[in-house]
Amino acid sequence: MPSHKLHRKWAEEYGFDGEIANEIDRIIDDRKHHDSVKVMVTNMIAMEAVAMLINGVPPEKAKSTLVRMSKMFPKKVRDYAEILFTERDTTGMKVIKQIYDEYGPDGLKIAVLHITLDYIEQLYLRGYTEEEIAYKLKHGKKERIDYLLKEAGLDTFIEENLGRILQDIKASKRPSRAMKEDQKEYMRILDVLNKQNVSVLVINGTPYPLSTGIRKLQSIIKKGGWATVGLVKREHIFREKKTSKLHRPTGLFYNDYHENMSLMQLREVFRPEYGWNMAVKYNKGGTKTVYFYQDERIIKRLEELLDL
Repeated sequence: MPSHKLHRKWAEEYGFDGEIANEIDRIIDDRKHHDSVKVMVTNMIAMEAVAMLINGVPPEKAKSTLVRMSKMFPKKVRDYAEILFTERDTTGMKVIKQIYDEYGPDGLKIAVLHITLDYIEQLYLRGYTEEEIAYKLKHGKKERIDYLLKEAGLDTFIEENLGRILQDIKASKRPSRAMKEDQKEYMRILDVLNKQNVSVLVINGTPYPLSTGIRKLQSIIKKGGWATVGLVKREHIFREKKTSKLHRPTGLFYNDYHENMSLMQLREVFRPEYGWNMAVKYNKGGTKTVYFYQDERIIKRLEELLDL
């Protein structure tokens, strides 16, 4: 994790009180509950609770709202909403509530900044480039970090200063030799697949942008695992159109090479009996993106991607 000096520097850069930021950093990094505040990006109820507190909603009202909202979710979610902010809540929300009680909404904004800086350092030490880190901040952790940064009013600040933040992290910590080797392998694979016009990896049935997919596969393999992988070229990706006024899905798909094709028509072109597989991603707003690929196979070593 970044030093308290680095955390304090960037808290002060934004305009937070440095002394208060330092105290909050100490609360978060206490070994008794270190990482527990990350519940705000791992648990939907906790995330919404933090967002409400940041926006000035009192804890009691936030809890009652979340209890009502949770009724449409599974029992586990409903049960968690019921114990929120009570002694029975053993998650990091106790620490978050402590920060809120002592320092108010700004204290929670500092906490969001803290976990974001931790996340940036974690990605850097795993060999991610600045561009990839910027993408992960928007789309990683199920987009919850991006959501909290926006609620805290920190999204533009992080976006505009990411390069400088990384310079500070690089000055204090260097990637290990193993991480450098991972990065070298990643760049080689990425370069070859880019030249082959591949833009998406389908890993165990789930589509990932190429750079993210290579990282995902790298992580699976490092843990001794394997995955079923297919390569999707740009011309084999189709996005669903929306209606012009209501922005509803039309059931018609397009890319740079084809227009207004139904899913049935696409399946006539990319037929399973000809070796074509299909993956589907459901987007915000109800539209779909479909991906067609061939030669799906089990990958146990990253370089095997080049044999597909």
